[in-house]
Amino acid sequence: MTFLTLDLQQKKWLLSLLLCLLCWYLYLAPATCSASTLQEKTYTITETELQGLETRLQKLAQISSTQKTESKQLQEQLTELEQELARLKSQLATSNTQLTVAQNSLQNANQLLDRYAKEEKRTRLRIKAQRNTWIAATVAACLVCIIK
Repeated sequence: MTFLTLDLQQKKWLLSLLLCLLCWYLYLAPATCSASTLQEKTYTITETELQGLETRLQKLAQISSTQKTESKQLQEQLTELEQELARLKSQLATSNTQLTVAQNSLQNANQLLDRYAKEEKRTRLRIKAQRNTWIAATVAACLVCIIK
C-alpha cells in the first residue's frame, strides 16, 4: 500500500495524523529530552559576597602569577644545577682516572724500591762476606808470620 494508491479521504486522515504527531513532537518532546532535564540551578548572592568572591579570585590570580614566576626561576635553577652536576661528574671521572694512574705509578715505585732494597741487601751481604774473608785471610797471614 503506497500513498499514491490511497483515495482522497484516506490521504486527508493520514496527513492530519502526521500533522498531529509533528505537533506533539514539537511541543511535548523537548520536555522529555535529556538536555532539558539538565538545567542548572540558579543561585542569588549579595553584592558583598560577589565582591568577596572577586577579591579571592584576584588573590588567586596573583598567587598563580607569583607561582608561575617562581616556577620559572626554579626551572632555571634546576637547569643550572643539572649543568653543574654534569660538570662535576666529568671532573670526578677525570679525578678517578688520575687517581688510578697515580696508584699504578705508586705500585710501580714500590716494586722498584723492593727490588732496589733486595739488591742493596745482597750487595751488603757480599761486601760483608768479602770483608770477613779478607779479615780471615789477614788473621791467617799474621798467624803464619808469627809462627815462623
